[in-house]
Amino acid sequence: MTAWLRCDVNPGMFEDEVAVCITTLEGSILSFFMPADFVTSFSDEQAISVEVVDRNGEYGLVTLPRRSFEGSNVAKVPTGALRFA
Repeated sequence: MTAWLRCDVNPGMFEDEVAVCITTLEGSILSFFMPADFVTSFSDEQAISVEVVDRNGEYGLVTLPRRSFEGSNVAKVPTGALRFA
């Protein structure tokens, strides 16, 4: 199932890329670069598309679109950070 994951977005190294940071359920920050056009905005929030592998009332286990600098492309994120289409 696909969902939007709330994230922080900053300028990347190149004009057409951004640096994306997400916060895991445990409070860790995962970061990676990706094309700027992969990011969408909902009112005052920015989000990226992720694949939700599993979820419950507390968290969603998601596959990120890129491997993070911290080493993983899978993250456990708070359910409140996800928006389902």
